[in-house]
Amino acid sequence: FFLLSFLLVIISPDQLSMAYAALALYFVIKLFWRENEPKNLFVCMVIYWLSVSLLAPYGAIFGIPLTELSEQARETIKYAHFLSLTAMIFFALGVHIVVRNLKGVDRDQLAELLKKYDGLKLFWGYVAYSIVARFLGSLFLGFSGGQLLIGFIYFKWVFLALIIIHTLIFPSNKKYVFILIAIELLLSFSGFWASYKDYILVAVSAFFTLTQKISFRNILVSISIFNLTFFVSVVWSFSKGEYRRYLTGGERSQYVVKNDQLENILHLREIVVRDFSPENFSTNFQKGVQGLLYRVSYIEYFSMSLKHVPTFIPYENGQLLLDAFEHVFKPRILFPDKKPVHDSDITSKYTGRQFSGSDVGASFSLGTVPERYIDFGALYMFIPIFFFGVWIGFMYRYMVINGYNIVWGLCYTAPFFQFMIIHGLATTKFLGWSITYFVILFLINKYLIKYLNKWLLKKEYQYRGLGSINKS
Repeated sequence: FFLLSFLLVIISPDQLSMAYAALALYFVIKLFWRENEPKNLFVCMVIYWLSVSLLAPYGAIFGIPLTELSEQARETIKYAHFLSLTAMIFFALGVHIVVRNLKGVDRDQLAELLKKYDGLKLFWGYVAYSIVARFLGSLFLGFSGGQLLIGFIYFKWVFLALIIIHTLIFPSNKKYVFILIAIELLLSFSGFWASYKDYILVAVSAFFTLTQKISFRNILVSISIFNLTFFVSVVWSFSKGEYRRYLTGGERSQYVVKNDQLENILHLREIVVRDFSPENFSTNFQKGVQGLLYRVSYIEYFSMSLKHVPTFIPYENGQLLLDAFEHVFKPRILFPDKKPVHDSDITSKYTGRQFSGSDVGASFSLGTVPERYIDFGALYMFIPIFFFGVWIGFMYRYMVINGYNIVWGLCYTAPFFQFMIIHGLATTKFLGWSITYFVILFLINKYLIKYLNKWLLKKEYQYRGLGSINKS
């Protein structure tokens, strides 16, 4: 790590920016690679780092200054990079200060508990819940206030983490689990939003749960997964535009009219085969890499807002944060007249550039970190970001310690990727999704999980009870 970082700093056109990015990544690794724990915090923070710092190593490798990698705000891109990394560090410290004394799970204790579960029931239980989650997604988002129940959809990732961790210790179902994940990955491409990244994040976090040290084998596995994910992401980045137009019947919206999953996947295959034929593979792959680079990196909007605020629009003195809390704690089911929040409108206002909005099915989020800058300026913005980290740390600690048992406690944190990578996520969504998940998970853990847990046990253990185990 140090050798690679040193080389990147030496060859980088922006040595200070690259050095700060490398130090921030080392900081994340030191804080969140925790033995015998889910690696959900670690994976989320690495993705967070990529979202604010990918341009630095990319520019170092290809000899391109950061100012040339910005399309709209070359003057402020370095400043945005610095503030974004500093915000990430404050957020990480907030998480760490709460979880730092949390003890890891004993592998033998975990194995003793996991052996009581029926692998076949875990497998079919996940298949059933995955189908139910797809139905719930359409149902909950289709009526006012339905987003309050989104935690039930997130529970799918809890279930997936459970069967992966169980399979790692008791691999009798390994090939079936691999096939299941492969099918899920394939089906994720049948809709408007390809959720293949979600499955990979959960699988990687679960795979490294009981890993104490980064071995050579784990490095090879990580590199293989990264390369495959990168290739698929580049292909998707280039071909998704035409595919989405097909799904929506040519309309500029997010409403899918093509609902035959198999037909959709076959059509996507036709597009990809055409886009990446031997004669145009190199050109289109390079364009896909560029598209992916700017999709993952999320500091351009922040750079634009640095040019616009406070030069043309004054700081909001916390108004955006107050609006976000008001929006979250006034659920539409109780306040039907509550005005919807359109992310594109906020981004347009504070960047000075007009973005397409909900009228054409688009949404461009400015993000939690830029919104805190707009609220409080470049110094005081870090205070609420630190406490957002404390909130995530509290959620993590509470779930691990108070889970129905240590297995469920570990797996409850699997969906954190949905709301923990806060930089480009609107404040309303960060608060709404995290609070909703915590409340729903609390209710599931208190009232429902005991029935599911009992069914998943082997028959000889079903009436012995597997209650909570204090893990503090």
